[in-house]
Amino acid sequence: MSFIFGLSFLFTKNALDYTSPMNFIAIRFTFASLFMIILYFFNLIKLEKKHYYKLFIVALFQPILYFIFETSGLVYVPSSEAGILIATIPIFITFLSPIILKEKTPKINLLFVIFSFLGVALIVGFNSFKGNFKGDLLILGAVISAVFYNFSSKKLSSEFKPHEITFFMMIIGGVFFNITALIRGELNYKVLFNPSVFISAIYLGVLSSSIAFFLVNFMLSKVSPVQSSIFANLTTVISVLAGAIFRKEIITINHIIGMILIIFGIWGVNYFNYRFSIEK
Repeated sequence: MSFIFGLSFLFTKNALDYTSPMNFIAIRFTFASLFMIILYFFNLIKLEKKHYYKLFIVALFQPILYFIFETSGLVYVPSSEAGILIATIPIFITFLSPIILKEKTPKINLLFVIFSFLGVALIVGFNSFKGNFKGDLLILGAVISAVFYNFSSKKLSSEFKPHEITFFMMIIGGVFFNITALIRGELNYKVLFNPSVFISAIYLGVLSSSIAFFLVNFMLSKVSPVQSSIFANLTTVISVLAGAIFRKEIITINHIIGMILIIFGIWGVNYFNYRFSIEK
């Protein structure tokens, strides 16, 4: 999941040179929806008779609210600033998980979550903040949406399988964002004739949406949201390495220290959660 999400920034940058963010989000989730429908028709995934309307709450938080807040926030703040704020998701989950899910986690988790956050901040740069209150508030809305997506997916994982949750996330997202782009007058599928947009749509639709979110939902069905969400910060490590390999970007000492802190934080959260579960 982290590897797929980490490379998604490269493909997003390539596509947004030729189309608007909302139009590309609509195209992305169209590809994701079509991929899930194809899997369904070929019996590669099966949908049983269940109350699937319950999954609307998951899709509301992710992808609908998350992408609305994130896309709107990026109008006012640079992506580096948004990256630091997005890295606070595991911190919020660590604090709120015992309250909302009644899940007990070792208190030392917070220390490792902060290590991971500091790693992201060090890579992105502490001087990234421009102090745009509206933009930061919108990105914070994306953070809260991601937090409650983790909680709702975890809570419903006892009733629905990971592929069922993912299927309806993609379908609802595809319908919503196509309608939104159409209302805004931005819907334009002609941009798919551009190879960069087409390849990016396939990657982000099939891999970064359908498959990656399936992996997230699968993780949430097996481990706590604290353990699952901390891996999101690993995407920053992948992004740095991908930038160095494919875009010839320079890796600095800050990047190296930041990547070490992120990996150390991920290890700590999962190690002590594992020890905590055994001791219980």
